[in-house]
Amino acid sequence: MDRRDKMMVLSKDFKGFTLIELSIVIGIIGILAAVAVPIFDSFSDSSKVDELKSEMLVAATAQEKYFLTKGVYSSESIAVYNYGFPKDHDNMKFKTGIYIKNGVGMSYWIHGIRCIKGEPKCWLYISSLMGTTEVSNFKELKYGDAVTEYKGIPSCTCN
Repeated sequence: MDRRDKMMVLSKDFKGFTLIELSIVIGIIGILAAVAVPIFDSFSDSSKVDELKSEMLVAATAQEKYFLTKGVYSSESIAVYNYGFPKDHDNMKFKTGIYIKNGVGMSYWIHGIRCIKGEPKCWLYISSLMGTTEVSNFKELKYGDAVTEYKGIPSCTCN
């Protein structure tokens, strides 16, 4: 068998992909990636908001520890740092204050803000109000929302 015959035998046994088949596969992968990346990105953003809210619950626990020790809630974040109140980190900022409604119940609030891609995500945690039937809850604050009911809450901006 000469060299030409060997090449023909080899070419008949060789099974591979054509350039068109490879191009189609690469195109399909590109389309899937174009769809999947924004979905993953939105999950990433929502997990960052969930992390902010989780840290705010840590701050609420610090306020409760402070209350057990001192008999009152703290009106300043710095006073509860030794009780586990989170310090500002990972584009997250926290602040706390006291809330008294109609002179009846005393409570506290925790303000949390996290800048995600330059956009502020602000949340307010209001503890249950002692002496009333109100329960604790989270409230999302939009950019520019005025919260006049609670004194000392910072604006919802990424500064």
